[in-house]
Amino acid sequence: MKPTATCVAALLMAVATSAGACGYCVDDKVAAAYDHAVTERAFAQGHEIAFLSLDLARPATRDTETAIRNAIERVPGVDRDSVRVALEAGGLSLAFDPKRAPAGSLLNALDAAVAPLGARTALLRFGNPGRSAAGGRSTQ
Repeated sequence: MKPTATCVAALLMAVATSAGACGYCVDDKVAAAYDHAVTERAFAQGHEIAFLSLDLARPATRDTETAIRNAIERVPGVDRDSVRVALEAGGLSLAFDPKRAPAGSLLNALDAAVAPLGARTALLRFGNPGRSAAGGRSTQ
């Protein structure tokens, strides 16, 4: 009976470890970096919002968030003062002008901007999760 209990305990630990290691879901990362005023201002200008995951290769310092925000704001097409970084959740958002920075080139430029800081990004979602499909702006 003892070997069975040991196997069950090991299995439960493996399941619990993998569940705990999954991190934040997409919606949590989006919510952590969402700023309604930035979103409304961007849409009024005909700009778009991008929500991205943010993975750090090394531990964050007090200056990491500021350095990432500054690097992203220098990317052509990104609206200044629109970048929101949520280090703990591993997410970020930004507004951008799709005429100046098409999505594909923007994503490449963002990764190039944060790479020297030991970070990388991945697209989570475009649009505004607060608007319904009837609003015509949210894409998932």
